[in-house]
Amino acid sequence: MEIILLQIGLFIASYLIGSIPSGIIVSKVFMGIDLREHGSKNIGTSNAIRVMGIKLGILVFLLDALKGALPILLVRLMGHLVGDMSTYITIFNQSFNYEILFGVTAILGHTFPLYIGFKGGKAVAASCGVVLVLTPIPGVLCILAYIIVVAITKYASLGSTIAALVVLISTLVQLLVQGRLYEEMFMFVFYTLLVIFIFVRHKDNYKRLLNGTENKMSFKKKS
Repeated sequence: MEIILLQIGLFIASYLIGSIPSGIIVSKVFMGIDLREHGSKNIGTSNAIRVMGIKLGILVFLLDALKGALPILLVRLMGHLVGDMSTYITIFNQSFNYEILFGVTAILGHTFPLYIGFKGGKAVAASCGVVLVLTPIPGVLCILAYIIVVAITKYASLGSTIAALVVLISTLVQLLVQGRLYEEMFMFVFYTLLVIFIFVRHKDNYKRLLNGTENKMSFKKKS
């Protein structure tokens, strides 16, 4: 019973951690503004870079990525401390590490944050934090892909899209090479759903890209 209560507490903590509005906090602390009132009004990394410049934008990204990574690291820490807290669940004869579920909860907190009326980011940075902890190599590759695409095209939405696809493809290749695709099928399915979710969150950006009205990234603060 104690373990179940601990797990419920960790799920609540994961959501609350994910809900922390890093972009708003950074914008108010360092510039005395509310990021929601500038640029695209989004509190994520891309708008933070446009409004506050590259340094503070990177800080927002790191804090948002930490929100995705921290709950999983807490689960691992608690597992070591408690000792008998199982981290695996079996469904349809498929065992999976339930750390993923805490990552999902943190991402949902980031996207639908409790503290600011459930209007948050587009799930990219927090998802990156989750991926970095679960699969470091695809996580690093997705960051490199985002940087390269944005540097070339200046479109953050396109960079996020390519980065998400890189995570999915590189994870598939890694699991196939390691012979662990069936063993880690739940994680691969989770990544697939995560990519779809990120695409849905960017649907308006895709429309603007097709219409030629999408805003390009600026690496100098406007305020």
